[in-house]
Amino acid sequence: MRPVRTPFTAALLLCLAASGCRRDRPYPVERAEVASGNLSRAGLQISRSDLQGELTRRLGAAGFALVEGEEAPRDAVRLTLEVMARPDTGQVGAVLHLRRRTETGQVSYEVGEASDPPSSARSEATARAALGQALDRALRQGRLQLQAADKPDGELVKDLASGDKAVRESAVRVLTDRRNPAVVQALLDQLGGDEPDEVRRAIGALVEMKEKRAVAPLIELGDARDPTFLREVIYALGGIGGEEAQAYLYTVAQGHDQPAIREAAQQALDELSRSEQKPDRGLSSREGEAPRQ
Repeated sequence: MRPVRTPFTAALLLCLAASGCRRDRPYPVERAEVASGNLSRAGLQISRSDLQGELTRRLGAAGFALVEGEEAPRDAVRLTLEVMARPDTGQVGAVLHLRRRTETGQVSYEVGEASDPPSSARSEATARAALGQALDRALRQGRLQLQAADKPDGELVKDLASGDKAVRESAVRVLTDRRNPAVVQALLDQLGGDEPDEVRRAIGALVEMKEKRAVAPLIELGDARDPTFLREVIYALGGIGGEEAQAYLYTVAQGHDQPAIREAAQQALDELSRSEQKPDRGLSSREGEAPRQ
């Protein structure tokens, strides 16, 4: 059964076909689904189908338009919502996974976070309100991320100085994907943040870019954190490589007082040795790409 073509849908499709259509129009969504939907541990009784309804209901206000079936344009977005709950604190959050086809393949992003503060007197009503706020934040961040993906590098570099954290983070993700060196300082600054997830995202981006300037800050960061975090830093250094990283890993592998840390450093050294014997396919595949202006 083909979907009904409403006046709004017809106008959206006409806009999509128009070469001068601005990106203040709604982003077409060919699928919006919920990956998880039981928040009973956070004091909220809600089914997956109810969550699906909440997600669908909020799309329009967030700048999205559900366009299903044959009417969905090629670059329509697929959204997957993952809801998180922490029973120890009562926090509720939402992560939105976005996927969109492009001329060169498919891009995907993950936005959102658990950010509602814990409450000692959480009720069903406050839990639902927290969930609604988390959904709205995730959808807003999703739209900002898609807008960032449509921008040239010059505009994204300006967005790195934005007073809006979500705008900055969206720019960082896209510039990282494009291997633009202008994003490196922003990533290095994030290493000193207080939010563990933000720090881990910055580490992952620096590893992806194989940014040698991150080695010294990562070493300092690992030495100041607990052993579990140090192991993450060790594997990150193995992914970046270089003489400084190799020397540090060798020192840790030979002399750290914890066997598990020594073993992790040795594994990172072994992996680094194997990777240096292979061509870097990730970077070579982008050699012919010029930054978007």
